[in-house]
Amino acid sequence: MIRRHVLTTGPADPVLVVGDLLLNEETYEVTRDGKQIELTATEFSLLRYLMENPRTVLSKAQILDRVWEYDFGGRASVVELYISYLRKKIDQLGPPMIHTFRGVGYSIRAADA
Repeated sequence: MIRRHVLTTGPADPVLVVGDLLLNEETYEVTRDGKQIELTATEFSLLRYLMENPRTVLSKAQILDRVWEYDFGGRASVVELYISYLRKKIDQLGPPMIHTFRGVGYSIRAADA
């Protein structure tokens, strides 16, 4: 029964899409409205996590655990710093997509949503 389930589901799509923002996990390419965006490895991981959870508010602790992993001894301020890096690269190309929910966390949403 498990084998049959695996055969019918197939591989996951390597492209994540939120609005006009596309992230290709295989080629490490990110585009918004067709324009290429250059990201560092950490920025890419953070964006991927946000895009895997669109419209979900993710806390700094959740982001630290997922992007920097549990053994990272840094402060939550590193999340704020990298969110600002992403905003400079992504939100300059159109309406804001990365949103702050004060006291809660961050979310990515399609610009028209």
